[in-house]
Amino acid sequence: MANIHGLLLTLLVGVFFLIGIGITKLSKKKQELTLFAIGMAFIVMMGMIFFDMIPEMKEHVTFYSRFKNFIYIFILPLCGMGLLKILDHFVPHHHHEHKENEKNKLEHNEHLFHIGFITSMSLILHNIIEGMSIYATSLTDFKTGLMMALAVSLHNIPLGVEIALGMDFTKTKKKTKYTSLFLLTISSFIGAFLLFLLKKEISKNILSGLLCITFGMILYIAIFELLKEIWINRKKKSIYYGMGMGVILTILMVIM
Repeated sequence: MANIHGLLLTLLVGVFFLIGIGITKLSKKKQELTLFAIGMAFIVMMGMIFFDMIPEMKEHVTFYSRFKNFIYIFILPLCGMGLLKILDHFVPHHHHEHKENEKNKLEHNEHLFHIGFITSMSLILHNIIEGMSIYATSLTDFKTGLMMALAVSLHNIPLGVEIALGMDFTKTKKKTKYTSLFLLTISSFIGAFLLFLLKKEISKNILSGLLCITFGMILYIAIFELLKEIWINRKKKSIYYGMGMGVILTILMVIM
């Protein structure tokens, strides 16, 4: 039964992505909500980096060789950033100016789709690792696993809003959009199910490596994609409302 409960917890985490996606469908003011979501997602991602991923890296990357530490702390995060740069060649996006004409509007929508897509790809990898952690924790102490799942779920709502909105602005690439959202929703469960099938823990070295690669990917999105959008729209109030909500969610995530 403990195995089933642990798997159900990771499904619960995915449901919160669906809540975020559902919010985008109910909103009529998509432009304002998009700016709100970008500001909120930026703060939540920075919260993930400082209060979630860096402490995890400190815990898992405990090698005594300076060379190994250098690879895990510097080289692998750079590899994560490089993976997203490679994705840039397969998911075209445009640098754009915010002027009211059809061409720039189309380019802006393609750029938002690009941000949503690469964010979903990096979060899928992150959530697989996180799903393993939630599942393994719940087998030892279900209450701790539950609290961990709820904390993760809190930051899944704004990220679900941001990703779904970005990918919603383009009417093409529907297959890519729905496949990405589906994988994002079940990614934590995939991680837990892999552990369930293996019947043992995955190598610490492999988990540490994946965590460091994901760290680089999340950092890249926060700094080079979302922060750029915040700067472009710095005169819009919705951005700052979103950042304020992001701070509230990050505080809730930390204290839980």
